[in-house]
Amino acid sequence: MLSKTDFKEYLICPKWLWVKKKKPELAIKGEISLFLQKLIKDGYEVEDFAQQMFPGGVEMSGNAEQLKAETKESIVKNQTMFQATFETSKGLFAKVDVLEFDAESGMWNIYEIKASSSIKTDLQHNHLKDITFQTIVAEESGININKSYIIHINAKYKRDGEINPRELFVIEDVTEAVRKDRDNVYQEIETALDLLSKDDIPLDRCECIYKSHGQRCDSFTVFNPQVPEYSVHHIVGGKKLLSLVEADVFDVKEIPEDFELTDKQREKVTLQKTGKPLINEEAIQETLAGLTFPLYFLDYETFGKPYPILDGYKSNQQIVFQYSLHILEEDGTLTHHEYLADELETATSGLVESLKKNIGFVGSVIVWNEGFEKGRNVELAEVHPEYADFLHNINSRIYDLMLIFKKDYMHPDSFGSASIKKVLPVLVPELSYESLEVQDGTMAMSEWERSIQADLDPETREKVRTGLLKYCKLDTLAMVEIYWKLIEITDAKK
Repeated sequence: MLSKTDFKEYLICPKWLWVKKKKPELAIKGEISLFLQKLIKDGYEVEDFAQQMFPGGVEMSGNAEQLKAETKESIVKNQTMFQATFETSKGLFAKVDVLEFDAESGMWNIYEIKASSSIKTDLQHNHLKDITFQTIVAEESGININKSYIIHINAKYKRDGEINPRELFVIEDVTEAVRKDRDNVYQEIETALDLLSKDDIPLDRCECIYKSHGQRCDSFTVFNPQVPEYSVHHIVGGKKLLSLVEADVFDVKEIPEDFELTDKQREKVTLQKTGKPLINEEAIQETLAGLTFPLYFLDYETFGKPYPILDGYKSNQQIVFQYSLHILEEDGTLTHHEYLADELETATSGLVESLKKNIGFVGSVIVWNEGFEKGRNVELAEVHPEYADFLHNINSRIYDLMLIFKKDYMHPDSFGSASIKKVLPVLVPELSYESLEVQDGTMAMSEWERSIQADLDPETREKVRTGLLKYCKLDTLAMVEIYWKLIEITDAKK
């Protein structure tokens, strides 16, 4: 059987699909991360809203055989279906999000529902390939398809009262694009089926060896054991990567000195070859001297859905439910303030009110990755115009501490990353996230959603809230300690 998911995996890496199907004991299963779980959950919720645009639609349910049987019954009745299911004689398998009978043409329209705000065509998410696969399977099963549509989120939709599905979604007619790519996708399907018919294939080098690190299949290490965890794939891409791979150069330290690289790429290579950090003490001193006390070390945690959760919010807009704030005075006095919302409806109003009590109009506001906090402040100002001047003032005083680790302090053990979770173990190894209940922002989002559920017992709720407070507090404390470490390093060079 070749499902849509199988086909998507084939397009990413053919050998990956073959191993999953033919040698599952060798396949490395991708982690079902909290982020992926959230995407799946969000996808189901988006489907529920989209289905409201098709009144009278019938949901197919049960196992594969029951789904196919119910689909046949509904086709005879010309009923609109959700999850109409087909399996061809070749073993192609598809569940169609919406299959709608078009009385005017006497044919069927097929709809693919996406939780994104646009039609994607990249390697990892090719929506046009998805719906072309679905269309082919339906047609091969004897269904006359009239038009093919992709339903996706309207990025400009702003909620005002109950969600209106007709305004929440954009329905794009992709019939012509499907027709143009049909023969190509059909050939890709045939090639995939041919591959799966083989009982044995070479397991050395999958196609991902020619792709950048973020585009690898889950079983990359099975096919490419010679590639180290931090490799040339993290440094270059395209023709440069192809040249190194063809020369069997995978370790960053083995990149030839005369190999053409950008200045930034050369810095990353030098870090690994020398094993010594690259530090511009003078630039760091100048940056730190330009900060104004008191220093406000600020971090937000947010919650969001593809659709607007509250009135006044747009699609994909995030709700800030928590902040941590460490305030460092010029004399070294350090104080801490925090806020964690206990319900959805008043989350941001309570947060902004608390924030205004604790952040004065003088002093630099230190964050890590300024685009995030600045973006949330702009959104908060729109939702709470009475605090707009205050929030815009914060943005005018923000300094992104991460910038230092992008240009003036680079350490080989950070492996080219300026993430705080990579920088902290290098500069302040005694501080760690490892013992915390909450490990990252996605987990914080998931835990907060759990904490505001009415049916959660008080003891568990308090435990969850404690975990959230500890996590966010460490984010800002980490910035404080990194700041002190930078002061210590630059002072030693005076």
